[in-house]
Amino acid sequence: MRPVDFATQLNVSLMNGWGIVRTVVDLCLKHPEGKYVLIKDPNKAVIRLYAVPLDAFTKEEDGDEDIAYEEDAE
Repeated sequence: MRPVDFATQLNVSLMNGWGIVRTVVDLCLKHPEGKYVLIKDPNKAVIRLYAVPLDAFTKEEDGDEDIAYEEDAE
């Protein structure tokens, strides 16, 4: 989607949109390197940044999916 069309759809000016992006980037750069979750409260003008463990949101491999079963040839 083109930025101009997206800004029009959200009813914000394009410069204001880039200002919001800059604010979020500055917020992220203040924190040490790691994994974070950015959450916007839908009822308030608040954005929260939560630190999460590095292994959060990764799929664990059980190993059961790759097991090949052999049929008995009787």
